[in-house]
Amino acid sequence: MKWLLWLFLSGAVTAQTLVGLDGHKVSLDELRRGGKPLVLMTWCSHCACCRSGEKTLLKLSRRYPEMEMRALDAQFGDDSKQVQAYLQRQKLRLPVLFDPRGGLCRVLGIRTSTTALVWDSHGEMRYFGNLAGLPKALEQLRAGHSVAPPTTPQQGCPILFLEHLDKMDRP
Repeated sequence: MKWLLWLFLSGAVTAQTLVGLDGHKVSLDELRRGGKPLVLMTWCSHCACCRSGEKTLLKLSRRYPEMEMRALDAQFGDDSKQVQAYLQRQKLRLPVLFDPRGGLCRVLGIRTSTTALVWDSHGEMRYFGNLAGLPKALEQLRAGHSVAPPTTPQQGCPILFLEHLDKMDRP
């Protein structure tokens, strides 16, 4: 029965469309099937909890250049101009995508910023969890070992985008 749920979620996840800072739309399926491992981290440009996530993602992108690393801005009200201005002020070279309707976060039940998601080069999800476990997961992936699931709880601030959408969906 678990495999049936995973099959459903897998299709719903890959159907999600994300948007780059330049407005270009890309499906998660395209990103996953790019031939490189993919790392997404939910992130918000004005979140204090995300400061450590920014640094971690940048550090890991230098350590693992063979992996595609992106921040996924999931905060309600953020727009590309605000995020670009923030990145310039902070002098960050962080590739950012938007989840315009919160689809990916909703399907996966992500309600906390700095949630990390990792797909291997074949497009299979290998890690879903906290940022603290991401470095070890990437090392295991690079070495060709199975990736251990996270053992510590999620951390970060609540993603207000989803709370806002939940209120909008109510009658």
